[in-house]
Amino acid sequence: MTALALPLPVRSAWRRWRPGAAAWTTLGVFLLFAVLVPRFASSGNLVNVLRVAAILCVAACGQAIVLVLGGIEFSFGSSAALASVVGVLAVPWLGPAGGLAAGGAVVIAIGALNGALIAGFGLPPFVVTLGMLMAAAGAAASLVGGQPIDAPPSAAFAWPAAGSVATIPVPILLGAAAVTVLHALLSRSRLGRLWYLAGANPVAARLSGIAVGRVTFLGYLVAGAFCAVTAVVLTSRVGSGQPNLAPNLPFESIAACAIGGIPLAGGEGRAHQVVCGVLVIAMMNNAVVLLNFPIAAQQLVMAVVIIGAVLLQNAGSLPVMLRRALTRRPNA
Repeated sequence: MTALALPLPVRSAWRRWRPGAAAWTTLGVFLLFAVLVPRFASSGNLVNVLRVAAILCVAACGQAIVLVLGGIEFSFGSSAALASVVGVLAVPWLGPAGGLAAGGAVVIAIGALNGALIAGFGLPPFVVTLGMLMAAAGAAASLVGGQPIDAPPSAAFAWPAAGSVATIPVPILLGAAAVTVLHALLSRSRLGRLWYLAGANPVAARLSGIAVGRVTFLGYLVAGAFCAVTAVVLTSRVGSGQPNLAPNLPFESIAACAIGGIPLAGGEGRAHQVVCGVLVIAMMNNAVVLLNFPIAAQQLVMAVVIIGAVLLQNAGSLPVMLRRALTRRPNA
């Protein structure tokens, strides 16, 4: 053993716990912004970054389950908007907590309907969730005539977004809980293993006796539950029923998973990858605001960071892809 070689137990532990490309990307983005962006690394600003990241993180956990199944979810944003409208409309009858719960139940029902259409009728997830995006958006706008409606002032209504437990903001606690649940589902449960098998090769999974339809339905149902929590927090934060609430939520959740290294082909994905991708997006959004970039520039920076991070995740395969492209012969 050379002087620089590590003992076998240490090397084994490092191979087990070594950070992946997603973690290095997140650390690099943080260090870059900490050096270049004034006030970015202040404690108050970092808490704000975590608070915003936690809300996206909950939705991205649901999106990760769908991606592991080889599907995709476009209806998160309009589902959250419909939940906010229903929740505010239900407050006079059910109270603040009951109204928020009613809004969350709507999102879970939409997730169950998506799962039933995809699993029961074999419809493509892209088509189903895109159609549900439009249907939920139309329903939210119709209920309030396209105009936001304010919720009655209430401490209970504002608590999910503005409250704290032992000085820790509630959104951060919810984000941590969502990641913990996702990790337990994917790594410690039989259902999680079935999601991986169904997403990697649904035909082989079906031939091996796995009820792929039921597994898929449960995946979209659980994803809807994650989105329901996000919808409750967003509704509480704005304090109103917004028919245009969070239109970019599905795209940001997909981008977070992609930045974290979760492939869109299905069969792969871990909870820590969701955390890394969400943190990159939250830090980038915060940095461009601190730098007073215009909206158009913010969108451009977002696109560059997303594409760059995904390229970095696949850096190992880029030489092979380039070599194949350069040596490919045209068809005769």
